[in-house]
Amino acid sequence: MTGALLLIAVVLIAYLGFALLAISQTRHWRAVSETVEPGRVGKLALRVAGGVWLFLALCLALFRDGPSFGALLWSTAISLAAAAVAFTLTWCPALLRPLTAMATVGVRLRCDRMKADGQRTANVPPRNPTRP
Repeated sequence: MTGALLLIAVVLIAYLGFALLAISQTRHWRAVSETVEPGRVGKLALRVAGGVWLFLALCLALFRDGPSFGALLWSTAISLAAAAVAFTLTWCPALLRPLTAMATVGVRLRCDRMKADGQRTANVPPRNPTRP
């Protein structure tokens, strides 16, 4: 039973890692969320977090099955997870919306704090619909 739960955890953690890597790209961010996309630092943070989650999946696979079969399990799990993220982005990108909400929490908190202090927030120009 524990082995099955660890296997499911490896795949889900790899899925989360690839989802974070995907929404760090402008095209996928716009497909998933209507909010303003994060800046360069925010995108870098998403990519680092995605890499950390993929490394965590590797560590969990190695813990579950040892170095020989664990590496094979991890490579299979990341292949399945990457395909699942691609299908999610194609058919139902709204499922990844909670990740974008978590990624913009810091920006929203900073803007709310600035409003409470009476400071002006930066006006963000609307997105140009003719530009891809």
